[in-house]
Amino acid sequence: MRSRNTLRLGALVFAGSLVLSGCLGAEEGGDGGENQSVTIFGGITGTEEVKLVKEAVAEMSEATGVDVKYEPSRDFTTLIRSKVRGGDAPDIALYPQPGLLLDMSSDITPLDDVDAGLDAASETLIPGFLDSASKDGKVYGAPIDQAPKSLVWYPKQAFQQAGYEEPTTHQELLDLTDQIKQDGEAPWCIGLESGPDTGWPATDWLEDYVLRTAGPDAYDQWVDGELAFSSPEVKEAAEAMGDVMLAEGNVQGGGQAIVNAPFGESSERMFEDPPGCFLHRQASFITSFFPEKVQENLDEEAGVFVLPPVEDGFDGTPILGSGNFAALLNSENENAVKVMEYLISDKFGTPRYEAGGILSPHTTFDTSKYPDEVTKQIAEQVNEADVFRFDGSDLMPAEVGTGSFWTGMVDWIGGRKDLDTVLTEIDESWPSS
Repeated sequence: MRSRNTLRLGALVFAGSLVLSGCLGAEEGGDGGENQSVTIFGGITGTEEVKLVKEAVAEMSEATGVDVKYEPSRDFTTLIRSKVRGGDAPDIALYPQPGLLLDMSSDITPLDDVDAGLDAASETLIPGFLDSASKDGKVYGAPIDQAPKSLVWYPKQAFQQAGYEEPTTHQELLDLTDQIKQDGEAPWCIGLESGPDTGWPATDWLEDYVLRTAGPDAYDQWVDGELAFSSPEVKEAAEAMGDVMLAEGNVQGGGQAIVNAPFGESSERMFEDPPGCFLHRQASFITSFFPEKVQENLDEEAGVFVLPPVEDGFDGTPILGSGNFAALLNSENENAVKVMEYLISDKFGTPRYEAGGILSPHTTFDTSKYPDEVTKQIAEQVNEADVFRFDGSDLMPAEVGTGSFWTGMVDWIGGRKDLDTVLTEIDESWPSS
């Protein structure tokens, strides 16, 4: 599995690919003993797996009366295909990328075709989420969680003591950046290094700026390959992103330091004394990389705001994010349909969300159940956003989304190639069919 799956970042201790079952046994009924249990296969591993299995699976078992078993694998992307081809498909699969889900749509039962609560979920999900798992008028999956990405973090106490204020526009963000520089400090901490997945944080930056400068319609065309990387719309977004990342003095060490800095560790410098930087754009999961003393007192130590809109761009506040999508592979098991309905409802996931860093994709989820005011604030900001779009590189063909897009951003930010060359090369890598 790709380590960039934001719902597993920070879960680096692998708990083993064992089949773990819910704590509560099922009652007799439904299809009888033969199909009573339901197997869910997914890529959520490590500490997140423990939270899913021990608490969320038990929650499902109790709510549905079905014996639910979760089978984790760090190699989900490869194994889900082989399981389906080999006749060993799970009842339900949790896809970290809707692109992979749609690639396998012929093996998945559309939620429109079964009584799995799609209509109810559609009423409560953040607008735009289901679009990511839809094809030819059918919905093939629904989100069970989300990690908002359009967030800028700052060291709350030092930020306030310096007299800084949260910006509400892109120009105000640039003005704040200049003010921090004038005060003799480094404004931003940014890191792109992520082992074999190095570069993905930069693709998130560009996706955020395409949404803000060109808008969601152009974003959708870009993700679908109908709008070129070398188009004026995408280039303008990259230049706006570069105004923040690459202007002299905005990041200590410049582009070379950005591409070599581990993405998780780069956030820690905000909380040094004095701060090594004052701003860090990253998803909600980044709190698990903050120093332990910060995590223990998040409300007092960390502030956060949504990346502001760009003047003369999209008229509204867009949110970029990611999440795991549940898909039904065995509609003949009535209990699988039953569990699926619970999974995609606003009732699922309380034990997971209480841990922080991961949010419900439903606007109706009770925000009082989140562990701190920071998470509640993020949830409220996401729920109030004008549009949600899924991580674009996860929707693009793999040759681009996890290939040339990653490496191209590293080449540009690191100074090895100019922007025009990089954008053209990414276009040339797009598969012809």
